[in-house]
Amino acid sequence: MRYPARPVPAHRHRGNPASWPRRLAVTAALAIAGAAVLVTGIATPAFAGSLVSPGWAVSQTGPGTLGVNYTYTFTTASTSELDSVTMTVPAGTGGSPAVGTVTPAGLADGGTVSLSGDTLTYSFTPGTVEAGTRVSIEITGLANTTTAGSYTSDITTVDAGSPVDSGTTPAASFSSGLVSSGWAVSRAVPGATGADYTYTFSTTSTSELDSVTMTVPAGTGGSPAVGTVTPAAVAAGGSVSLSGGTLTYSFTPGTVDAGTRVSIEITGLANTTAAGSYTSDITTVDAGSPVDSGTTPAVSFPGGLAATCDNATSPPNCSTSVTATVVGGALGVTAPPSQSWSTTLNGTDQALVDTADASFTVQDVTGSGGGWTVTATATQFTGAGADGNTLPATGTMVYAGSGTDETSGATPGAACAPASACVVPTTTGLTLPAPVTQNGTTLVNLYDAEANTGMGTILIGAVSGGAPAAWWVNVPAGAMADTYSSVITLAISTGPVGT
Repeated sequence: MRYPARPVPAHRHRGNPASWPRRLAVTAALAIAGAAVLVTGIATPAFAGSLVSPGWAVSQTGPGTLGVNYTYTFTTASTSELDSVTMTVPAGTGGSPAVGTVTPAGLADGGTVSLSGDTLTYSFTPGTVEAGTRVSIEITGLANTTTAGSYTSDITTVDAGSPVDSGTTPAASFSSGLVSSGWAVSRAVPGATGADYTYTFSTTSTSELDSVTMTVPAGTGGSPAVGTVTPAAVAAGGSVSLSGGTLTYSFTPGTVDAGTRVSIEITGLANTTAAGSYTSDITTVDAGSPVDSGTTPAVSFPGGLAATCDNATSPPNCSTSVTATVVGGALGVTAPPSQSWSTTLNGTDQALVDTADASFTVQDVTGSGGGWTVTATATQFTGAGADGNTLPATGTMVYAGSGTDETSGATPGAACAPASACVVPTTTGLTLPAPVTQNGTTLVNLYDAEANTGMGTILIGAVSGGAPAAWWVNVPAGAMADTYSSVITLAISTGPVGT
């Protein structure tokens, strides 16, 4: 999987962690503008007409979700008088759009926004915008399309009604699937009575809800009752019924925001008598219509259990051998969403850094406790033009734990991903800063975890966990003006550095 680069930090994705691949790549781009005539003081754009690294970030991706923020980012290719920027949105987008944070300050002056059809138009006080300017435009108060799918956005800078630069962003996915759905059973013994089933998930859409359905194995019975339910909005008026292979938990109707973590405990159940592994399909419902849905990992009901009874004792007692099976998941790493740098040649060597988008995510749900190591390779920075320009394969890129000092030996911090529990990794054998030889094959160690640490979903380079992750790019004074691209590939393997 590759993620397009963008020159300035922005900010996060979600998916089914069990399906994350072992190896992901992020495209890094560096735009260098050279002065054509030093007397003019105007840098020659890398290329005119096409926006550099256009991007689109969505704060909540549930179809039909209200109060969503869209943030558009790009770097201009041309120096021009500008008065507006247009951004296309998916068909059916609505809401009451308003202007959020806009940078740089010149584009924030007099900023207003309107939505007509499938196009947002952000207007501002006319002025000259230089080539190589990094722009970020946040529009708030939007309502997502109700149709799930992946959507790109066409961004165009405009001067007096005439387009100047344009570009198309990578796709944003609007999904109605529940996030991290799970099912826990207090007694996973076939035929056991008095079992409690606990269902957990995070909503994807902001919607009015009145019930949640959860499938159970065929033959499940008992007298279901409501146990502990969170949050309070879902607990109010809670009741439960069992019909066939479906539990229906009903509650007082109300709006539940996207990203809400829900836990529903149902008590008093009798397990199926058939041994096996069973998943559960969970669906949130509004007035009989499904909203979000998802399928949990399987719970095992092992067979072959026998009770041994001693009726000679007073009172008589029976003992049963039981087993609990925990199935390990995958080891995975996700690359940063983008990495990019931009500068104008000034006759000196320059050291550039991008830290805001540099954090990456590791997930270790293998249950092995074996630790892990994340490594990276990178290809040589190669220019977009026909001249075959490159930056040196050695000395150009450095990975470090500081956004202010390329020579710092600090180790990037680590923290549990939001709304998750983890064992924060303890590193061993990690040496920073780490020069990155850009030949596509030489490995550099980015992070590792000792045995019995680094388990769960973890953000590496999270500011809340310590120092940032930082990719430095050193641009020699004699570099050619061009837009350079490199592919950074992250991989993860079992065991810490040195094992």
